[in-house]
Amino acid sequence: MDGQALAGGIPTGFGVYAQLVADALKFLQRRESGFAHTIVKPQPEDRPLASVWRRVLWEQFTLRSKCGEAPRPALLHSPCLGAPLFSPLPLVCTVHDLILLDEDVPGVFAREYFRRLVPAGWRQAKLVLTDTEYVRRRVTERLRIPAERVVVLPLYSRYEDSPERWQPPAGPPRFLMVGTVESRKGFTTAVSALAQLPEPLRSEARLVIVGKRTKHAVELMSLAQRLGVQQSVEFADYQKELVPLYLGASALLFPSRHEGFGLPPLEAMSLGLPVILSDIAVLRETYERIGDAANPGMFSSGDESALAQLMRKVVEDSSFAASVASFGRLVARRLTRAKFAEGLLASYRRVTAES
Repeated sequence: MDGQALAGGIPTGFGVYAQLVADALKFLQRRESGFAHTIVKPQPEDRPLASVWRRVLWEQFTLRSKCGEAPRPALLHSPCLGAPLFSPLPLVCTVHDLILLDEDVPGVFAREYFRRLVPAGWRQAKLVLTDTEYVRRRVTERLRIPAERVVVLPLYSRYEDSPERWQPPAGPPRFLMVGTVESRKGFTTAVSALAQLPEPLRSEARLVIVGKRTKHAVELMSLAQRLGVQQSVEFADYQKELVPLYLGASALLFPSRHEGFGLPPLEAMSLGLPVILSDIAVLRETYERIGDAANPGMFSSGDESALAQLMRKVVEDSSFAASVASFGRLVARRLTRAKFAEGLLASYRRVTAES
């Protein structure tokens, strides 16, 4: 497995997914006779591949060389970003979303990397894994990868084995948001909803934003100041251990407008925290319904008033908060490490059999 996303400090996004795969590989190695795995990382391991140049050198040269040393039969799993264009091993790639293909990435070389080189690596894969059916359709349509080569493998929560469980916290309400501070995550919707809460809830409540800060954070604080809630919005750097933050919140807000899966809601649900999230298609796929049970914590994407109503209700109505948390536990019980590992193994067996 390409472990470039595991190099460096605190993992975010790709790094969390890579760790989920790594944990599933350990699970398989304990359970499956004859199964072995190796995770190769750039050196030194405490330095992330922060530049596009370093990523290209790693993916197209160093990683390719390390693949040539692997015993047969074997395959290479690239869980994020690019893959060798001429891999000496059968290739499995995970495509989480196509967002970076459309973003205005600064620098000509970086744009070419994300828009041409990375998709070219995906097209070389014997099998492409996606987190959702929504992304699978986009991959087949936009990248023109045959549908039979794209498989959906939903994620699981890294906290599924945690003995700690959420209880309604004492003190002022704290609404948590987790994710890189960028516009597609719906932070402006959350700040505007905060401003619509009635007094004294509006003055007491806090919106805690945990994630890598970008220029969008400045825009958010400007909006909060215009709406008179700047004292109620707090920023915290992304942390390796999020459990205390989840357990200390009144609810997780996830008003995103564009996702490939949406992992923070699943993490929060696995700990029993109520989650309020937007009803975009990709989130409906995972979080809208379990059997006959419908999610009471979803709202129309971008509807600030609807979000404000749910924020108020989850704080003031304990039975509603319990129903939202109960639905979340149903979701978390359906998406487990064991199920993910079984899907991973089936994909690997398919690729090695075809090769």
